[in-house]
Amino acid sequence: MKSISALIDSAVKKFTDEDMPKLRKNLSSNLEFRLLFHIDLTKPFKEAKKDFLKNYFNDLLTLSLGNISLAAKKAQVHRRHLHRIINQLKIDPEEHKRELLKPKQYMKEYVSDIVEETLDDFEQTDKIKNIYSNLDDISQVIAEHIKNMSYEEALELFEKEYIEKALKENNYNVQKTAESISINERTLYRKINKLGIA
Repeated sequence: MKSISALIDSAVKKFTDEDMPKLRKNLSSNLEFRLLFHIDLTKPFKEAKKDFLKNYFNDLLTLSLGNISLAAKKAQVHRRHLHRIINQLKIDPEEHKRELLKPKQYMKEYVSDIVEETLDDFEQTDKIKNIYSNLDDISQVIAEHIKNMSYEEALELFEKEYIEKALKENNYNVQKTAESISINERTLYRKINKLGIA
C-alpha cells in the first residue's frame, strides 16, 4: 500500500512534470490528517476528542456500509468494543445502512474536496490550473490507494496535531496551553512525552 506522500508525489509529477515541494507537503499533511475526520481545534481537548471520535466512526461506518464487523476490522478493534464506543457516542449504524453510499465514490469525493481546498491556498499559476483540470483523475488515483487508518493510529494523530497546534498558539508555554485546552498540566506533559512532541 502506497503512503499518502508517495501518492501525492506521483499524482503531482504526472500532471505537472514538476516537483512542487510546498504543494506536495500541504496536500500530504491535509490528506493525512483530514482523510477520515474533520476536527475543530478551537474546542477544549476533551470536547474536540469526542467530536473527532464521532466523525471518525461515522465515516468508518459509511465506508463499511453500516457493517459493524467490517468497521471493527478497519479500525482494528474488537467488534464488541466498537459497539460500546458507538453506543457511547450515540451513533446509529442503521443510518449508514440506509444511506448505502458507495465507499469508493465517498472517498473520491472527500479526497477531491481536500485537494481543491489545498489548491485554493496557492497562486493560480498554469501548473495549479492544470491540477484543477485533472482533479477528478488525481482524486481517483489517491482514493483507490489510501489505506485504512486504525482507531489507535487516528487517535494518536488527532492528539498530536491538536496538542502541537495548542502549544504553538500559546508560545510553547505548557502551563498556559494546559489552561487553554482545559486539561491537567501533568496530563499534558505525559501526552507530550508519549507522542514524542519536541
